Amino acid sequence: LIEKYTSKTDENGKTIPYDSNPNYLDSRPHKLRKRGGEIFSEGLLRLGPLYIKIGQILSCRENLFPKEWVTSMERLQDRVPAKSGKEAWDLVYSACPGGKVGFHRVFSDFDDVPLAAASLGQVHKARLRETGDAVAIKIQRASLKEIYDKDLDLMSRIASFVDKFGGAGGKVGGVDQSWTDIIENAETILYREINYQDEAENAIRFAKDFGLGLGGTSVRSTAKSVNGEKLESASEWLRVPFTYGDLSSEKFLVMEFVPSIKVSNDAKLDSAGITQEDREYLAEALARSYLRQFVTNRFFSTDPHPGNLGVEVFNDEDRPPRLVFYDFGQACTLSKDQSLGILEVIESIIDLDAKKSVSAFNRMGVLKDNADLDKVLAKVQSNY
Repeated sequence: LIEKYTSKTDENGKTIPYDSNPNYLDSRPHKLRKRGGEIFSEGLLRLGPLYIKIGQILSCRENLFPKEWVTSMERLQDRVPAKSGKEAWDLVYSACPGGKVGFHRVFSDFDDVPLAAASLGQVHKARLRETGDAVAIKIQRASLKEIYDKDLDLMSRIASFVDKFGGAGGKVGGVDQSWTDIIENAETILYREINYQDEAENAIRFAKDFGLGLGGTSVRSTAKSVNGEKLESASEWLRVPFTYGDLSSEKFLVMEFVPSIKVSNDAKLDSAGITQEDREYLAEALARSYLRQFVTNRFFSTDPHPGNLGVEVFNDEDRPPRLVFYDFGQACTLSKDQSLGILEVIESIIDLDAKKSVSAFNRMGVLKDNADLDKVLAKVQSNY
């Protein structure tokens, strides 16, 4: 969007990317955009968890911001300033069921320097005393609910004011919906995300749907195909950290430690020997996983930004890399009609069948009862 208004056009009216000049990285515009992105990201960090979450979402919208801004906001995905040392110990004792005594009874070798940190919490490595297995412990930030209460109350007041005096006429992006409704829906999702027991249940269900066990092993899948046939485990191409639900609580989540390379870290992927063919394989695995989530599992992860996707690399050169899903704080269940509607949308896109697309939208329930289907059809057809 910003590029649209800051870039120049050639004699044919085609946009010339603002960074197409070979000397762009040494130019003043690049330095200004880079500094602007840094200031914006630093501002979100200072404002706190809710605004960091907004930054995570914006970092995936390359069509809205210059590359320099996107790069700066990407740090909000997994490199947010975190507590370490004594502060980390205090945080883990306060979050762990059983407190300090309970923690040391179950865990050992706790690393007080976090592996990663994001909007809601930070992740530390430790071991289970009973088995010696390495685990990743996700600890929620202190007073997170109280912070959400204040920030969302402020946003609700602003939304109410905009709805009343903003002249939007009850429309958001041309759709009949108020900003107040949007904030209320967001509240439901955000409060659910800060309950790690819900995340544990989501992760366990996701793993069962794909037939994924401890250590990335294959177990029986609980999902069935559209035809009612049993689906095979996806363990060859997909992995999810095993979740220890019995050790987890509202602010304390214990998972299997699964190291990987961030899916967007091209430099590390290159050094690990990940080829273009491997990347295509991983892209296919991601698409395949979501098709299965939408159509057969009817349960899907709604937060697949690069900070939540990794690449597991094997020492065996003959074995392709494996896609790793992390973080199931945001997940959604689909009805049968929604699920089959998504499949029909995909089929209609392949067939370039606009009428079938509109029919699928209707089946999914995304069209209002009084929607002008002729206008919807014309819009869909124009995209084909």
